[in-house]
Amino acid sequence: MNRNLRKQWIVTPDQLPAIIRRCPKCGKKTEFINSGKFRVNANGRLIDVWMIYRCGQCKTSWNMAIWERMEAGRLEKEEYEGFLNNDPDLAAKYGNDRDLFGRNRAEAAASKAEYHVTAVDTALSCGEDHAMEIEIRIPPGFDLRADIFLMQQLSVSRSRIKKWCEDGLILSGGQVLSPKGKIRDGMLLQIKKEACCWEQEEAFKMIQYHMI
Repeated sequence: MNRNLRKQWIVTPDQLPAIIRRCPKCGKKTEFINSGKFRVNANGRLIDVWMIYRCGQCKTSWNMAIWERMEAGRLEKEEYEGFLNNDPDLAAKYGNDRDLFGRNRAEAAASKAEYHVTAVDTALSCGEDHAMEIEIRIPPGFDLRADIFLMQQLSVSRSRIKKWCEDGLILSGGQVLSPKGKIRDGMLLQIKKEACCWEQEEAFKMIQYHMI
């Protein structure tokens, strides 16, 4: 595998976040678990789409509205078919949308934000000044803090990530990365070669080969 190629890190949540709302059967607020499935209703030219949740205690179902009374022509065919087929990418997209939760008068339950990362090489070469370039793919609404994410993926300390950022050795789209910033879908992280001088060369090789 050519280690000079730009990598793509694909972040996938291990489970979709639960939401908190009042359960009419339990008579109190409970956690509702995301089933990963959609309900679609087509009435003439209008389409309704919901995501199905179930109370974690009594299993009562609740449908979270994604689209209501949407004109059929405004919904992309690929997404519509994805709803019909319970596409997991769509489930991750809408199942992490905090704004959507708010519009449905629900709130996200506390989550440990557990996830896994798949790394693949792209066909693009890294810039001459960069030891690594990483393109991030992450579901919308899945919030990860940059320094914690990189600490885990690069197997270095959080303070080291912060120092690299302060020294301008980690860039995001050509700008110095804020360690407190959020990891966003499509962002390009660039780690300069000077970052490898902080410790022995073998330590940085471990970083380069960490994601296989």
